[in-house]
Amino acid sequence: MNIYRRLSDEVATIEAREIAERLVAWHDAMVKHLRVLALRQDARCGDDCPHEDAASLWVAAQAMFGARARELVFLRSHGQPARQVTTRRERDRAAEIRM
Repeated sequence: MNIYRRLSDEVATIEAREIAERLVAWHDAMVKHLRVLALRQDARCGDDCPHEDAASLWVAAQAMFGARARELVFLRSHGQPARQVTTRRERDRAAEIRM
C-alpha cells in the first residue's frame, strides 16, 4: 500500500484522503520529472515543475499527519527547506491545498 494513503487512512478524514491523493499525484509527477532531468543534460525545470509544490505539500503533510509526516522521506527530502523557517508563501500554499 502507498505510504500517503496509509497515513490518510490512519487519520480517517476526508481532508486527509484529499491531501494523500494530491501527494500521490505529486510523487508520480516528481519521479517522472527527475527521470527526465537525469536523461537530458540540458533539462531545466519549467514553470509547472513539481519542485514548486514540494515545500507547500510538505507543510500541509506535517499539519495533517503530525510527527508521522517524517515517514514521507521522498516528500521531506524535496519539500523541507534548508532552514526550518516556513515562509509566508509556503504557509499560504499549504492552506490552499487543505481547502
